[in-house]
Parts: sequence; C-alpha cells; structure tokens
Amino acid sequence: MDITDFGPAVVGVTSMYNNSLQAQRLVQLAKQQDPVIVTVSGGSHFGALGIQSLRRIPELDYVVEGEAELAFASLLEALEKKRETSQIPRLCYRLHGELRRNPSGPLMNLSDLLPMWTTLQDTIRLDRYAGTTPRQSPRRLIYIEAGRGCPFACTFCATSPFWQRKYRVKPIRRILDEIRFLHQEFGYDSFILVHDLLTVDQQFISEFCDAMLDARLPVEWMANSRTDIRLHGLLSKMKASGCWKLFFGVESASPRIQASVRKYLQPGGALATVRELLDNGISATCSFVIGFPDELPTDLSSTIDLATRLKLWGVETVQFHRLRLWPPAPLSRSGLRAEFDEDSLRIEYPFIDVPEEDIIAIQTDREFFEGYFAPYSKAGSAAELAQVEMFFHHTVALAPLALSALSGFVKERLVPCFYQAVSQCGGIARRALDWESGNLYGNWTAISPLLECLIREAKLPDWQCKIVWALMNYEAHRLHFLGDSAPPTTGILASGENWVAFPSAVQLNATLNRIRSSSELTPELLREGLVVLARDPGRKFAAYTLDSSLLTALTRRSPELFSALGLHR
Repeated sequence: MDITDFGPAVVGVTSMYNNSLQAQRLVQLAKQQDPVIVTVSGGSHFGALGIQSLRRIPELDYVVEGEAELAFASLLEALEKKRETSQIPRLCYRLHGELRRNPSGPLMNLSDLLPMWTTLQDTIRLDRYAGTTPRQSPRRLIYIEAGRGCPFACTFCATSPFWQRKYRVKPIRRILDEIRFLHQEFGYDSFILVHDLLTVDQQFISEFCDAMLDARLPVEWMANSRTDIRLHGLLSKMKASGCWKLFFGVESASPRIQASVRKYLQPGGALATVRELLDNGISATCSFVIGFPDELPTDLSSTIDLATRLKLWGVETVQFHRLRLWPPAPLSRSGLRAEFDEDSLRIEYPFIDVPEEDIIAIQTDREFFEGYFAPYSKAGSAAELAQVEMFFHHTVALAPLALSALSGFVKERLVPCFYQAVSQCGGIARRALDWESGNLYGNWTAISPLLECLIREAKLPDWQCKIVWALMNYEAHRLHFLGDSAPPTTGILASGENWVAFPSAVQLNATLNRIRSSSELTPELLREGLVVLARDPGRKFAAYTLDSSLLTALTRRSPELFSALGLHR
C-alpha cells in the first residue's frame, strides 16, 4: 500500500536512536509522496533534540520534545482548525525561516491516558503480535507502561531529565485491567512493568500487590528498583503477588565513580539487597555501566569482581554496558572528548550489516548522533572497553567461579591483565557470540581461548593457578553437560541417562562458600575428588562433590548412592 492510497494530512514518526535514520527517511518519503503532508516527530531521540532534528531534516515540520501526548493532540487540533501553534507546549517548528521552541508545559496526569491495548484493535493486530512468541516458551512476556519518571539525577541517565525527574504512576486499576486483558485474550503470563524506578513509592507497590493478590491472576511481573531502596517487609507480599524479578542499575563498585556520576550507591548494599531478594524467592538482573571518563582500570577490576560475586549469589543476569552519551543526559551536554565508535553502533542497529552510507551519515554528525561517539575514558580505549563489555558479559554468565577466583587473586590487576591477554591472543569478534538463543557451548567456545590467555597473563603462583584451572575445568564440564548440541566431553569417569561424573582438583562447595562470604582462597582448597552433575526432567541441574573412593560405587550403579543423588541408571 502506498501512502497516497489513503492520503493522510499528517504523518507522525517516533524515533529511538537505533531507528533514527529510518525515521528520517520515512519523513522524507512522506514529503516526496505529497509535499502538502505535515510531518511530525517525537520519541526518545528527536524528542530530546527538537531544534537539531528540524535543522537536520528540512522535510520535518514539527517536533514535540519530551512528553508528547497532549502537545501532539493540541497540534492536530490546531492544524485542523488552522489555529496558531505558538502556545502549544514543547513544540519545535519553523516560523519565517527561523527555528522556534515553545516553552515547556506541565506534565500530564497519567490517569487521563486511554487504556492502551484495548484501544488498538483497529490499528494493530495483537493476535499476530502474540503469535510471534512460541507456545513452548517458558514465559509469554510483554511490556506494559506502569508510569514515568525517576526523581534521581544520575549524570549518565537520559530518561530522568526526559521526564523532568518527576515520579508518576498510572492508576493501579488501569494497570491491572491491561494485565487481565492481555492474559485472557492472548495468553500473556509475564509482564515487565515499564517505569524508570517503580519501587521508589513503596505505598504504591504495597497497594499494587494487594490488587494483584485480590485479582488471583496466574501471572508474574517485574520492575526497576535501586539497591538502596530497601523493601524489607514488602518482599514477601511482592513474591506472593507474582513478582519474579527486579532490575537494578548497580553501575560501579567504586565509591569514587558512584559519587562522580551522582548515583551514590554502596557496593555492599548491592550484595545485601540481592541476598534479601533471593531469600524471598525473587530473582534479579544487575546492570553495570563501564567507561566513565574518570574511571580507572583498577575501578573497572573492582566492578567486574562485584558483578561476578553477585552472579554467584544467584543473580539471574549480569549485564555490562559501555557508557553512551544519550541526550538529554547531563553527561551528553558536558562537552566530553569522544570518538565515533562503530562497534557501539552495531550493537543495536536494526540490521546485522550497517550500510556504509548509514555509517557515514552518523559519523559526520556528532551533534545529532552523540550516542554513537564513545567518550574517552581512563579505563581503556573504545576498542578495549568493547572487549571488556563482550568478554566479561559472557564470562560472568558462563564461568563465574573461575573468574571470581582469578579476580580474587589478581585483584586490581584484572583489567590490566585482560588488556595484555587481548594484545597477546587477540580479542573476540562480536559475530562469534550468540546474544539471543542462549547457545552456552558456542559462546564458551568463543570466550575460552581468551580466558585461558588471561589466566596465563595473570602469572599466578602455582597453587592459585591450579585452583583457577580446576574451576575452569568444572565450568567446561557443566556447560558441556547442559548444552543440547555440545560435543562429547573428554575426562568423563562415568555417566548415565541424566548424570555425568568427572574428577576435580578443588573443593567446589568450600570454594563457592568462601567466595560468597568474601573469604580468602587458600591452598588447602586443593583436594582430589569427584563431581557429579545430575539433571531432572525440568532440565534443572545439581552438582555434587564426592570423595574419590565413591567412584567404584558410581560405576557399579550402587542403588543407595543413586537414590541419594537422584540419578538414573
């Protein structure tokens, strides 16, 4: 269908950073098809850079900065009735060849918004959208907006100033109605409540949990929080109401960096919060930002160590993200030295292969595409930080025990040793990693050579080296065992339908307990023994450490031992 087939008077385009060039081309295409069409844009990119967007795209008539619903509705009414637009808050436009920006206005009452999903039936076929989630997926997941705004002022954050640092939520009944509608009509059972910092209002969380408990819907939900928001007595109610996970931006283990970016979190607070969460059966995702201008390799080493310990405490997902200068974040307006970073562009671009013309367009307009220019950091070059981001994101997920032991031994030398390993052995190619389907063994194959090189570059004493290699051997066996398409593993002593046994040179349980308690690893942890990995029908696995003398009982299929461990013959 061509745009001329339905002849719109106005074409509106929203813009995320990763689709901004496509949004620009849609605006230009609309004008090419019919120069009389009025073009309007907003969203997180154009809506943060209204005047710059008009300057870049001559075919763009209007931009709404920040919250757009009221301004866009007012604009449509003004255009229809041929009224002046000079009084419409947040509107950017051209007047007599000059670019104008109207003053900002009050934020809207979110209760005035119409119910989202039930009003889209004539616009979007939600059944087709829901059909993209395979029926066998463990969760049928969808995002719904719970509110907007964070009252904090982290210097690297774009969303807080975008919503003017004002916390707002939708009515609980409205949120619940959307959850019920999406569950009953399309089978969604897991909901990410979109809000910059939903848990900052604990009274709201308590009342929302009460409403969910009263509704008795068989669904789960998650939201964003901070590690210094201690939910204490609310956690059991949150779990009972369906909360399965909270997301935390931890950012850095360095108090100096925490202060410089005005986040002011305490590293120990992250561990305490996660422990309390897990004690109540609620999982967590912890995210870290790397590459702040004043960050040192030693700071980054401490951050990776904290991230690894959080993973070993049971955090479901640990993420590393390079610092990005997204407007209107204060750091994006501070004049930092930066260079074009093609790798950061490839992380999120909508196409696997970024067209050369798109690279040139972005590279030659830093003011507009600031987010793809990496700020200079004392922690490393853009290329080095790209390797840190890729390698440690996957190594924390796949080999946290070996990495945590190594980090404990080398301490602040971890990142410098990593840079030496990259120099000696070469880095990881982004294409070699599977970021979506969870191919554990494939990702292990991609990172393990560099991990081995890192261990060698650390130049550890012999006993420390033995502990790290023994833990890495365990991680390799575990990943082989869990991988559906993994090749046969060497070094297997015995195996059965749902289990495998192999030798170990280290006491795994004692090592894990020491790492969790931040205790020192010592030579007596080295002891020969057996590890048995067993898997239940739900594909959960357990690891058992046994004395070497029990190998005979394993190979003879001892009924008593098999029953105790839940093994199948």
